[in-house]
Amino acid sequence: MEEKNKKEEKMELLGKIIIEGSIKVITGLRIGGLTTGLKIGGVDLNVVKTPDDVPYIPGSSLKGKLRSLMEYKLGKVEGAEVHRCTDEENYKKCPICRIWGISPTEIKSEDFPVHTRAIFRDVFLNKEAFKENVGIEEEEWTEVKVENVIDRIKGSAKDPRHIERVPPGAEFSPMEIIYNVFEDEDKDFLRYLFEAMELLEHDYLGGMGSRGYGKIKFQKLKIYWNKKEDYEKGELNKNLIYEANEVSDILKNFEKIKEKIQ
Repeated sequence: MEEKNKKEEKMELLGKIIIEGSIKVITGLRIGGLTTGLKIGGVDLNVVKTPDDVPYIPGSSLKGKLRSLMEYKLGKVEGAEVHRCTDEENYKKCPICRIWGISPTEIKSEDFPVHTRAIFRDVFLNKEAFKENVGIEEEEWTEVKVENVIDRIKGSAKDPRHIERVPPGAEFSPMEIIYNVFEDEDKDFLRYLFEAMELLEHDYLGGMGSRGYGKIKFQKLKIYWNKKEDYEKGELNKNLIYEANEVSDILKNFEKIKEKIQ
């Protein structure tokens, strides 16, 4: 009977937390895109862009980096493998698997529900902010940086490469992260998402971070709480429970924020 009840356990959506904001580029940002062919004097490494040739931040890149940083923080990195829980007891205590999710095909047991809490949207370049903060000429949304390999014997540069990147000062907005609340415990686990965002500000997004690329800052943050009843009434994003310009401010006041998720 106990085993039967375990299999019949259902998950019920209590509500959704909507995190809005923007991502400001502090140093040149390069998230790699497709290279369709090399031209003499052309760019060697492109950034990912929309079909109309405007750079953006894929939700998958943001999700993957935040997950990776939290895996390291919690000591869950094992070789090159992505962490995943394989039993219900560990899953219930694991911020990684509860927030960022695991595929049902990758777990050994089918007796417990697996629901990803966080959804990460693609974040597109704010063109108006770009014009104001960076400047623009004929809608060129990126810059090309030339890098060289140094010959250690001769002390001279060789093998120059042309690297495309989004210039400092650019802003990607609106950013939107959706956090599903299925259980009361999910309200406590939300803290780990903001911790990961703070860790990312002291790390890098995209590639070539050790060379100075990819420093970003989350700003203009707003947190909304939509109960499941709000979706029935069509009254969405009316309950603004917190507003801040620093992720650290959210973490300092997290317990007060959590009390508003009712």
